[in-house]
Amino acid sequence: MTVKTKTTTATATLRRSARVKAAVPEPVAEKPAKVVAKATTKATVKKPKAKAVEEPKEPKDESADEPEESKPVKAKESKRKAAEKPKDEDEDETAAKKPRTELTVGDALPAIVLKDQDGVDVDLAKVAADKTVVIFAYPRASTPGCTKQACGFRDLYPKFDSHKVAVFGLSADSVKAQKNFQTKQNLPYQLLSDEKYELIAALGAKKNPKGIVRSHWIVKDGKLVVAELGVQATLSFTKALKEVEGM
Repeated sequence: MTVKTKTTTATATLRRSARVKAAVPEPVAEKPAKVVAKATTKATVKKPKAKAVEEPKEPKDESADEPEESKPVKAKESKRKAAEKPKDEDEDETAAKKPRTELTVGDALPAIVLKDQDGVDVDLAKVAADKTVVIFAYPRASTPGCTKQACGFRDLYPKFDSHKVAVFGLSADSVKAQKNFQTKQNLPYQLLSDEKYELIAALGAKKNPKGIVRSHWIVKDGKLVVAELGVQATLSFTKALKEVEGM
């Protein structure tokens, strides 16, 4: 009985020991310290930060710090200095040397001899010394607009004559063309041929490279007193008469 009891007790003890071992979890194997240290080192390595590029600073406007009252004073000084600046002598010399080719009101009529429709020489400067002269320029003889202008002076010619005013037509047409124009339209005054644009250019009615600006002029006592450039064909003769009557 005693032996059996001891055996049973020993068997029960062994079973309990086995249960305890089974219940206790096996310890987790720790990784070597060196591996952990390396992993930590890699994780904590920081990349160097890129330096921010500094943008160049704009120069400070010194005038911004100045009081508002000083700014207008400086502006006035600048204007005064600009006004006191002497003119370029070269500019004055150039202007003085540059010849003036066109006549203006108050200038004397140049001595230019032209031929009329009959081939007779006419010097308007001599004619204008004795009486008032009206000169009208037209682009081309026997064209519609020029015919209206010439016939207008024809119809008003008695009134011009009553004021002792001589009327002359002027263009760059040939003597022959002027004669045909005068005959066809029964014009009572002389038509001057200025094929070289001498008088036409002097009076400022020449186009470039060639051509004529329809115009009329009045010369009194040898000097230009009226200059109408770019006048309409249907208004030239009436305006010229009014200007003569107003003298």
